[in-house]
Amino acid sequence: MINSSYAVIKTKSIETTAQFYEKYLGFNRTFTADWYVSLKSGSTELALIDPVHNSIPEKFRGKTSNQGMLLNFETDNVDLIYASFQKDSCPIHLELRDEPWGQRHFITEDPNGIPIDIIKVIPPSEEFLKQYS
Repeated sequence: MINSSYAVIKTKSIETTAQFYEKYLGFNRTFTADWYVSLKSGSTELALIDPVHNSIPEKFRGKTSNQGMLLNFETDNVDLIYASFQKDSCPIHLELRDEPWGQRHFITEDPNGIPIDIIKVIPPSEEFLKQYS
């Protein structure tokens, strides 16, 4: 059911962190914004996000220590998965919605309090399309 997964590091030093992964681990940028960078090396993906960006639910915003992780899982079945979370009364911190940067997603958390972003990739708006490489 899950198509892929990648770690997202919350950091105030997005550019410095991106340069580190590019320089030392061979990652290449696949998307760049001032608040978010996607990196890829072979089939391995990694992302960096500003910890205060408004796409992060308030409960997890700003934290970069032991809660500095946000796990993303891409799927074609985001609506079905969302419905199952609702059915089982699982915590939903960001309701299912479409984002202009090309995601239909919702955010929940695992039993350890780690935020989980369940995502279906959708076409981005014209504004965001030009930010993709």
